[in-house]
Amino acid sequence: MIYINGKFLSQRTTGVQRFALGVVEALDRSLQSKPSCCGFELLLPPRAKPITGLQTIRQRHVGSMRSLPAWEQLELPAYVSAGTLLCLAGSAPFLARSCIPTIHDAAIYLHAQAYSRLFVAWYRLLFSHHARRSPFVLTVSESSARDLARHLPAAEFRVVPNSAEHIIGQPADGSIMEQLKLSPQGYLLAVGSLNPTKNFAALIEAYAASTLTERLPLVIVGAVNREVFRASCSVTDHPNVRWAGPIPDSQLRALYEYAAIFIFPSLYEGFGIPPLEAMLCGCPVAASNTSSIPEVCGNAAHYFDPHDLTDMRSAIESILEHDDYRSELVDRGRQRVTTFSWDHAAERLRAALAEFKLIDC
Repeated sequence: MIYINGKFLSQRTTGVQRFALGVVEALDRSLQSKPSCCGFELLLPPRAKPITGLQTIRQRHVGSMRSLPAWEQLELPAYVSAGTLLCLAGSAPFLARSCIPTIHDAAIYLHAQAYSRLFVAWYRLLFSHHARRSPFVLTVSESSARDLARHLPAAEFRVVPNSAEHIIGQPADGSIMEQLKLSPQGYLLAVGSLNPTKNFAALIEAYAASTLTERLPLVIVGAVNREVFRASCSVTDHPNVRWAGPIPDSQLRALYEYAAIFIFPSLYEGFGIPPLEAMLCGCPVAASNTSSIPEVCGNAAHYFDPHDLTDMRSAIESILEHDDYRSELVDRGRQRVTTFSWDHAAERLRAALAEFKLIDC
């Protein structure tokens, strides 16, 4: 039996939770067309809402603890002793007998200063423990696998990539344009949690030092978890930077579709879903040239050095000033995004489980 840790269904949605949901839904579709002799069951925390439409993966609420960390670490292991627990959203029970964790990136090793000391210490202990005991460890890019292998040499890594088709799952809600006082093709867009590794402070600095401030507002979408991030997470205030906060996918889709450019200035990413979302919505992408980002974006982004404000500004202006180049990036993006899908991710997961004899096929 393969049990799936359903903790992600009680968490705020970031890239990690999108991955877990996308893979579970695609795995359910895969099992409908190609059944497995092995059963799959999604174990939910007490207040989690089940996934609508699953046909082959059973869902069951277990335990009673309201605290998600306590539920995962203390209660969940008791329900998975007869099988293997698949954890798709980063954390995993320390006491699980047989567990397949997903470690999405190596940020706690490469950018530990971005997190609290307690967070770093706990996750380094947890990852090291599962690297030694788990049959294999999932991650989301070859870049992330290489980074993690240097710190967890005992682990066998298998890559199951992200996708972006969730962003077109709902019609675009253009009401966000009026809320933020935006016009089509009249703003720059950035998306991500307010983690220092997202590099929004540098983006704002580059923006504030240019003539862009007189022409286009900069819209930043995302939320901050101050319990995790060590830094104050305050960035330079500017009157033409508009903070949208966390918004639903329908409004995010509208922002992608109407933006002049999507900018992804991250210092480090294990994968980076937002550039693919932008590409799928027909928005040209200017992106950092670090970590997994070139692996994900291929030839469909204009790259810049995230440490070089002049290079960042030049990338943005190059797209704005050349309509033919902008159209070329949009076309390349639409082609690039077709190489990723949640169905492909589910097949990669099934192949890894079969390789290690955890399922029959």
